[in-house]
Amino acid sequence: MSEPVFVISEWLPKEGCDQEAFKRLRSLMEMTQKSEKGCVQAYAFEQIAHSKSPGKSKYKIVLFQEYQEVEAFNVHTEMPYVKAFVKTYIENPETAIIQDGTCRLFRKFGGDEFK
Repeated sequence: MSEPVFVISEWLPKEGCDQEAFKRLRSLMEMTQKSEKGCVQAYAFEQIAHSKSPGKSKYKIVLFQEYQEVEAFNVHTEMPYVKAFVKTYIENPETAIIQDGTCRLFRKFGGDEFK
């Protein structure tokens, strides 16, 4: 039986690219939600300061995605619009708007290991 997979990715835009990075990542999440059958939900969030939550990350943008199973996430990573985003806005030094990022997958406690 497959289990849901939760994806948290964090992004640090290049200096002066915060708004463009947020706009493009939010658009990427909207496209993901609309186009991918295995995507349950996909959101883009920007970090805000709050006195009751003093922690601060260097990453300014966080994406949260939930997929029906790990294979649906694998499909996501192969989508043409995801590959184009990575190539254009992360890998290409001339057009990159992202300075650094990280991506982690999670499952609910007690689930089987990913196969």
